[in-house]
Amino acid sequence: MTGDSGVIFPLIILIVGAFVIYLLARLLKLSNRVEAILTVLVLGSTLVVTILMIPEWFGSVELFFGQLGYGGVVFQPDILGVFVFLVALIMGILVCLYSGEYLSRDSRYLVYYPLILLLLAGLLGMFFTRDLFNLFLLTELTAITASALIGFRYKQIRAIQAGFKYLIMSSLGTMVVLLGIYFVYRGSGDLRIVAEMGGRTDGLSKIGGACFFLGFSLKAGIVPLHTWVPDVYSQAPSAISGLLAGVLSKSMLFFIPWVCLALGMTEQELGLMMVISACLNMLVGVIHALNQREVRRFLSYSSIAQTGYLMFILGIGVYYQSTTAYFAGIFLFLGEAMMNGLVFLAAGVYEYHLGIQDIHQLRGVNRVLPWQAFCFSIGLAGLSGIPLLAGFTGKWLVFSAAIAVNDWIAWGGLVVFLLSTLIGLGGFLPVLVRQYQGEKSEEDPVKVKPDKPRVSGWMAVPIGMLTVMVILLGVYPDPWVGMIESMLEWLAL
Repeated sequence: MTGDSGVIFPLIILIVGAFVIYLLARLLKLSNRVEAILTVLVLGSTLVVTILMIPEWFGSVELFFGQLGYGGVVFQPDILGVFVFLVALIMGILVCLYSGEYLSRDSRYLVYYPLILLLLAGLLGMFFTRDLFNLFLLTELTAITASALIGFRYKQIRAIQAGFKYLIMSSLGTMVVLLGIYFVYRGSGDLRIVAEMGGRTDGLSKIGGACFFLGFSLKAGIVPLHTWVPDVYSQAPSAISGLLAGVLSKSMLFFIPWVCLALGMTEQELGLMMVISACLNMLVGVIHALNQREVRRFLSYSSIAQTGYLMFILGIGVYYQSTTAYFAGIFLFLGEAMMNGLVFLAAGVYEYHLGIQDIHQLRGVNRVLPWQAFCFSIGLAGLSGIPLLAGFTGKWLVFSAAIAVNDWIAWGGLVVFLLSTLIGLGGFLPVLVRQYQGEKSEEDPVKVKPDKPRVSGWMAVPIGMLTVMVILLGVYPDPWVGMIESMLEWLAL
């Protein structure tokens, strides 16, 4: 082993923390809230260590383990991967706090928090590794842990079905990735992911790149490989749905240009494929969302469209090598992570306290849970692109970046983007307004409970923090803008 072992400190903290928390919970029979606090401490420690290590890491620090093919098994952080991981850590902390109350009626919580830590460890490793085989192994780790979390409530048949569906679909994606690794290794014997590989034009490398495109598209929920998304996001615990929809699925999009360009695909080939796929997502997501009755299935189809928005602007960035487009994509990822997390956590409060799953049951809910109705409304308004919120700022940046390149591909995608946004607005606003309408008539079998439940601070605080973030990203995005600009300078984009 050579290089600086500090590269994998955050990974070690997460993995060791997962096993220690599981053993403590098993031996000492810890309560759900104690386990939640311990997990938050592990995630907080990882967050602090990651931030403190940033100045040291970006002197091209590498860590080598042994030898594989012509290169070593390499871990090397990059600034974009660190940024995505920090967002994932923040979301993980909020999800674990929220789960301190949300899981109070479940008995299997002792495995829940270690699985979250292992899921985030897998995501961190995916961004830090620089060889394809390690990328495959870490991708499989995220798939297995996510499947277990999706089917966490094993007594609910639909949850088990959703967990198996995700496992099967994600495993198919991983198998396609493994096939891509075979083609790359057959052609060169080199599994490293390095910039110098981008000049390769041999057929096997391009086939490998196409396999990676398909594999990560499936994991991100790109149309027509999206069929698992509505079942998974609607049946997983709401906290997990927020983490998957906000961070995990969308982070898969960043691996597509990173790996495919390194394997010899040209910017024009890959960028065009991404834009076309994104257009399908933008239309399919919002059109199907309009026909949904369940709250979380509506949010799931909306998330498919949100994935399309992000893939569209990343595709523009790849095709035209546009720094402005990359900037818009990174900001949009941040905003979508916060907004998707907010709406799924808020929807979870409705389920937990009122048993609400159907959109029509939302009528008059503001009289029972006014603060949660406000937060849910902020999330919906942000996703729909209402001004002064994160969604509007992100979509405005996307619009500006697409206009700036001034080419027919960008214009065509922009038309679909605007059409999808308008259709989405027609879906979000009725759901938002329904919360503030009068209660249903006596003959209607679905009624809002008359009592006002008390929402625990464990749930209210994470939702409130996400609400503040969504508002701040809309009215005062300057700190994040400066951070993203610095990232792009470091990446030389």
